[in-house]
Amino acid sequence: MVHRLLVLLLAGSALAANPTPRPNPARFARDIATFAADRPEQGGIVFTGSSSIRLWTNLKQDFPDLPVLNRGFGGSVAHDLSVHFETVVARHAPKLLVTYTGSNDLNAKLTPDEAFADYTIFLDTFHTRFPKARVILTSVKIGEKRLAQIPLVHELNRKLQGWTAGRDWVRYLDCDSYLADSKGRPVRKFYRDDLLHLSEEGYAEWKKILEPVLREEWAKVKDL
Repeated sequence: MVHRLLVLLLAGSALAANPTPRPNPARFARDIATFAADRPEQGGIVFTGSSSIRLWTNLKQDFPDLPVLNRGFGGSVAHDLSVHFETVVARHAPKLLVTYTGSNDLNAKLTPDEAFADYTIFLDTFHTRFPKARVILTSVKIGEKRLAQIPLVHELNRKLQGWTAGRDWVRYLDCDSYLADSKGRPVRKFYRDDLLHLSEEGYAEWKKILEPVLREEWAKVKDL
């Protein structure tokens, strides 16, 4: 038993000493330059993260009476959000931040622990800069194209949900359960033909889940 515990500790130390390489944030130079060229919309609601956010192209139409801004960039991981924090988030001084990331992190071979660490570093950075602002953390979603990743997605979501429980400025929102059937497999109609990104029906369901929470959280900060 002692020997097994020692092996596990040594393995954990080896992983910590040899972290999985993160994708190069410079690959988004063009996207970030485009964001930087826009006049900043400040004091509203910023949506940021990977392609699930970027492809929500009718975000303003879905929430016409809310000051929403889409700052998603496809293929990004949580580390990219930290590296490009100033341009993507900080310059807009949002009162409410809505995030989606994590799937690409796992697909880049990061462990759930590594993806969790990168994600929470980004969120802590935001909270330190904007302590009165609030965050809605939308859960990592599953996809038929990445079936082998589903157990890792669930593990990462459990870690994120547990982390948010002790922080009153961030709210975890389950936006993943509706995507699965009774056997836990992705429901085809909620995905595009690529079997990864959400279809119109998928976004409609996501909106249905998110909207009441978005309005509730915005009401808490809009007059700050």
